[in-house]
Amino acid sequence: MKHGFWDERWRQGQIGFHLGRPHDWLVEAAHRFPPQARVYVPLCGKAVDLVWLRDRGHEVIGCEFVARAIEEFFREQGLEAATEHRVAGRGTPFECHRTPGLSLLRGDALETDPDLLGGPVDVIFDRAALVALDPACRTRYVDGLHRLLRPGGHVLLIAFAYEQSLVEGPPWSVDAGTIERLFSDRFRLETLAVRAEEGSPRFQAAGVAAMEERCCWLTRRD
Repeated sequence: MKHGFWDERWRQGQIGFHLGRPHDWLVEAAHRFPPQARVYVPLCGKAVDLVWLRDRGHEVIGCEFVARAIEEFFREQGLEAATEHRVAGRGTPFECHRTPGLSLLRGDALETDPDLLGGPVDVIFDRAALVALDPACRTRYVDGLHRLLRPGGHVLLIAFAYEQSLVEGPPWSVDAGTIERLFSDRFRLETLAVRAEEGSPRFQAAGVAAMEERCCWLTRRD
């Protein structure tokens, strides 16, 4: 994953991907979440979704490697956090910033494991996390999602596709076929919604006028 790229985006305030409100597809799919679920949000930035999920009674665990994003999240939400150091199974260090009902891990999302998260989770909310990862990391990332979920657990995945030949990521294009290839062996796939979205100014300048945004509900088979 191109850590330097995302660090620079946050440093310059180029975070057009930050919504500042709960994602509409998350709100629409919220009834699918088990009551008082343990919810993991990888590459979460300072997403308002975290607090929205917590306020619905879920235990929320986010993971983000950009320190500025975590600092801005707690400041903007007016939350105080206790900080502790944790180590993932392969010896990778993490900082854990905890407030009631919500924890933010600072570290590499590709290195997370169930013990780091306090056990398996019920739901993973991936809103543009998969598309932020270099394509070479995708299989490892999906392996990690499978490992973090309890049997029968779910992934709410929001990704988008565009003509990759026109501009290089990140964020990268993840189309329906790619989702099928990555997940279908170990997950049941249900497409909840598809819509056209306007490309960012950088993408429009490269000739990408529109993207196809897709929302899927994935269920771990075993």
